Amino acid sequence: MLEFGSNLGLPHTRSMGNGLFELRVKSKEGIARVFFCTKVGKKIVMLHSFIKKSQKTPKKEIEIAKNRMSEVAKNETF
Repeated sequence: MLEFGSNLGLPHTRSMGNGLFELRVKSKEGIARVFFCTKVGKKIVMLHSFIKKSQKTPKKEIEIAKNRMSEVAKNETF
């Protein structure tokens, strides 16, 4: 992401809508997801990460990321 920015596209990243993105990470240990957003000045803010255990992303995990994204939007120090 440092080299190419937040717009890596599938299969690496996916838009979740309204400025929320999902970074898709695969390793020997399993599949992880990291939700992030971008701020003015091309800052990338990692909001929430978890190990994926089912095919579908749990709504609870998406809600955590959305809540944190709204906190970031309100906070001008980011």
